[in-house]
Amino acid sequence: MAKGDHLYVQRANGLYAHHGIDCGDGTAIHYSGEHWYSSRSVRHTTIEAFARGDEVLVRDYAEFFARLRDTKSLPRRLHVQLAEILRGKESQRSFSPAAVVSRARSRLGESRFDIMLHNCEHFATWCKTGINDSEQIYALWRAVLSPESYRKLRRQSVLSAVFDRDASGSAEP
Repeated sequence: MAKGDHLYVQRANGLYAHHGIDCGDGTAIHYSGEHWYSSRSVRHTTIEAFARGDEVLVRDYAEFFARLRDTKSLPRRLHVQLAEILRGKESQRSFSPAAVVSRARSRLGESRFDIMLHNCEHFATWCKTGINDSEQIYALWRAVLSPESYRKLRRQSVLSAVFDRDASGSAEP
């Protein structure tokens, strides 16, 4: 593990994963709450508090970008194309470790957690790449929606990313 890494731990025997960013000093930034039933906010904690006794793993971004380029994943490739428009061709790589941690720190205290649209995986992936993405949620949507409904949902998400920007013109996380 190293500064700027996208960390994750498997929870509930692999039912879901919790994600965060390694600050490089034994701490992590991630969405967290005091209890499972309390509201979530972006917090800075120890790696041990992040892991809660589970094995800490590091996301492989080569695999992530390969999935985004997969021809069977048109809606996800649209996210990459959008990122290329907004940031230039840099979207095929992640930010520097210092920039990743800076991006994570910029969101400390944020409490916009939404399990389906804005969760800990969305947060960590955005910090690392600028792309608001959650493989866990895509898998859930694919399982419960018809292929056409899933495509409509993803198109809507891409359009939101285009039009929901802050005053500086950068895409909102």
